[in-house]
Amino acid sequence: MHTIIRALDRNRLPDVIAVAEQGVRDIPLYRWLLGEHIDDQNKREWLAELILRPLLNAGCVVGAVDSHGTLVGVVAWQPHDVNLSPDGTPPLTPADVEVAAATPGLRERLLELWTSPPLPIPVQDAVNCVFTAVLPDHRRGSLVLDMMETCEQFCTDRNRPFYAWTGSPHLRDWFVSGWETTWFSTIEWNGVSYYGVVSDRPPKPHTRHR
Repeated sequence: MHTIIRALDRNRLPDVIAVAEQGVRDIPLYRWLLGEHIDDQNKREWLAELILRPLLNAGCVVGAVDSHGTLVGVVAWQPHDVNLSPDGTPPLTPADVEVAAATPGLRERLLELWTSPPLPIPVQDAVNCVFTAVLPDHRRGSLVLDMMETCEQFCTDRNRPFYAWTGSPHLRDWFVSGWETTWFSTIEWNGVSYYGVVSDRPPKPHTRHR
């Protein structure tokens, strides 16, 4: 099915959440964070909004829209110098963490996540590929590549590399082979191995196989 890649703004937040909450299930870090609540759609939606609303407001989210106008995939990235409060609204508010504060287990894990040392950044100005999700029926080979083009172009225009952390060896190898990125670090945390990959400066063009 034909899809169009377009920049998304805050008006698409409900659609972004609807796609992203399904992707939360597949990401080891977020499976750990939600723990026993991973099958609770409301908790997954809460987490998806927590992650993506600030980036959506900052113009750092693109999506794939099918021929019916339905959002079927999202990619979000975060430059080190992006303004997450372009209109003066704080990226996160106390209300954003009320769900976690009222949920034993989730509350403690979120606190652990936020107080742990951040995962290493390969170079200071590298652009962080924060989140990728595609609806199950649309997980064809090139859709994520198509959405990543906007992030790649951002990096190329500014002569910056991009990087990503993943808890999936399959995605690690996919980044390495798909973009000729370099595997630069492995971190063991809460029983899961997380792999860091970084592109060239600027990213190498890659060939799609449609």
